[in-house]
Amino acid sequence: MTEFTELYKKLSNFELLKIIAESDKYNPIAVETAKTEIDSRELSTEELRKVETDINEQQEIKRLEIRKRKRQEEKIKQGASTFLETVNPVQNGIQTPEKIIRLTTLIFVAVTVFTIFKEFGMLSYMFSEGEVNWDLSLVEYCFPLIILPVAIFLFWKRKKSGWVLLSIYLTYSTISAIGLFFMSLGREPSGIPALESLFPTVSPITYIMTIIFFGGTLWLICKEIIRNIYKISKQTMIMTIGSTVALNVVFIYLIIG
Repeated sequence: MTEFTELYKKLSNFELLKIIAESDKYNPIAVETAKTEIDSRELSTEELRKVETDINEQQEIKRLEIRKRKRQEEKIKQGASTFLETVNPVQNGIQTPEKIIRLTTLIFVAVTVFTIFKEFGMLSYMFSEGEVNWDLSLVEYCFPLIILPVAIFLFWKRKKSGWVLLSIYLTYSTISAIGLFFMSLGREPSGIPALESLFPTVSPITYIMTIIFFGGTLWLICKEIIRNIYKISKQTMIMTIGSTVALNVVFIYLIIG
C-alpha cells in the first residue's frame, strides 16, 4: 500500500488511466499505485479500449485548443509587429505621414465608439432628465465625448482645426491621467463593500498606460512631417498645448477647490 492507495480506489477508470497515460506529470509512486489499482479492477479489453479512446479524444481536443491558441497569439504578435513598424520613428525605410494619419484616425474612431458605448447609459440619463444640474464636473465629463468625434473627423479631412482639436483632446487626456495617477497613489480602500463596487480602485499602472498612450500619440502628431500637412507652425503647436495644460489645471483646481 502507498499513500495514494485509498484515494485511488475512489477514482474512475478514466481518471486512473489518465494518470498512467500522463505519467510524466505525476509522482512515480502515484503512477505505480494507479497501475496497481487498474490491475485489481480486472477490466476487460473492451473497457480498457473505451477508456483509452476517451483519453485520446480529450488529449486531441487539448492539442487542438493549444494550436488554436498559438494561432491567435501569432495573429496578435503579427498585428503588434505591424503596428510598431508603422509608428516606430526609427524604423528602416521612409515612414509616410499618410500612414500615421490613417492609423491615428482608425485608432481614435475605435476609441470614440468604445467611449460612447461605455457612457451611453449616463448620456441618456443626462439628456432625458430635465433636473440634471450642469455644474463644472458634468461639463468636464462631456468635454471629451463631444470634442473627440469632431476632432477625429476634421483630422481625417486634413483640416488645421482637426489637428488643433485632437491636440487639445490628447493634452487634456494626458494631464487628466497624470492627475488621476497621483490621486490613486494616495487613495486608500474605504472599507465599505458597496462603495468599493461602485467606485473600484484603479491600479496606477492603468493610468501610466493611459499617459503613455495619449502622450505618445500627441508626440507623434507633433512631428514636423505631420504638422506640415496641417500647416501648423511650432508656435501654434506650443500655444495649443500650453494653453490646454493651463486651462486643464485651472479647471481641475476649480472642481477640487
